[in-house]
Amino acid sequence: MKIKTRELWNQEGTAYKVYDMVTSLGMTVTVTALGAAIQKVAIRDETGRELPVTLGFEDMGQYESCICYAGTTLGPNAGRIGEALLPVGSRIYRLSNNDGKNQLHGGVNHLSSRLWQAESVASGLESASILLSAFQPDGLDGYPGNRTYHTRYTLEDTNWLTIEYTAATDAPTYINMSNHTYWNLSGDFSVSGLEQEIQIFANNVCINNKEHLPADLIPVADTVFDFRYAGQLLSRIRSAKSPVCKEQLSIGRGYNNAYILNRNQTFRPLRFAKRPEELKKACILRDKRTGRTLKIMTDAPALVLYSGGFLSHGMALSGGAPSFPSCAVALEPQDIPDVMHLLPESYRLTTPDHPFSRTIRYHIS
Repeated sequence: MKIKTRELWNQEGTAYKVYDMVTSLGMTVTVTALGAAIQKVAIRDETGRELPVTLGFEDMGQYESCICYAGTTLGPNAGRIGEALLPVGSRIYRLSNNDGKNQLHGGVNHLSSRLWQAESVASGLESASILLSAFQPDGLDGYPGNRTYHTRYTLEDTNWLTIEYTAATDAPTYINMSNHTYWNLSGDFSVSGLEQEIQIFANNVCINNKEHLPADLIPVADTVFDFRYAGQLLSRIRSAKSPVCKEQLSIGRGYNNAYILNRNQTFRPLRFAKRPEELKKACILRDKRTGRTLKIMTDAPALVLYSGGFLSHGMALSGGAPSFPSCAVALEPQDIPDVMHLLPESYRLTTPDHPFSRTIRYHIS
């Protein structure tokens, strides 16, 4: 497999790496050390033309401002923490708040706008991989522990993309890493991402309060959140009838809800180091017109479906189209948002003896 390395400079003049990995099937994944981000996933159509199927920016400086977290690694925590209060043992830590009184995606000094260090780059006949690392000191944004993070991207020649997150700490802390890539499988970002169909392997979903924090868990049955069988996002939004569903879609400008993933479901065949039962099916996204399909599997307990309702108008995207609300859809495998307050019994800390790990697998066909 091919892997090409380029060097760019941020607004402060510091150099960082950009990596292009290419499969024999014509799929390209571009990863940048700025935010340990997926800058682009592109496929080739029947004419050989390269089409981006992820939301990315032409101007790499957009990743420094991190307006919408496009493609970036989320951390230390993906999602919101209510009141920016983190319980660890007998202590309550006050975190930095960057979303009203709450914390979003790790706070002011989040990992999404950090320059990560390249640890290793490797390529062979069947795969290519990139390992990036970052460090955060004890007390940054209120989190306890000196923490070292690693993000490994591996692209297989069969169009499987794997993200492996690991993190170590010298004191008990909370870590919940994820990826915030937005997808539009049509390859045409003038087409709404809501025209895609999705199937989510979950029987229960979180409903949110007006601060986008989970307030309760409900069964998806007989609601607009029921994607146990594939359905188009736009059609499902338009079908909302109950006051609860209408309110939820109004709060999120579409979907912005965490699904609790079912256990013991997996795609086969699965060629990967982890045992099949450790990675479960999360969702299948499909563009009906082109037939393109994205499968996601993970060992995370939840999947946040964010239909991009708060995306801005007019950002210059890779491929030339300007952005608009819901031009693409984010799918974020992670812990249940605000789990320490909503479901304390499911809250898990990272400790020196129990480092953090998470795996996300993507396949495009």
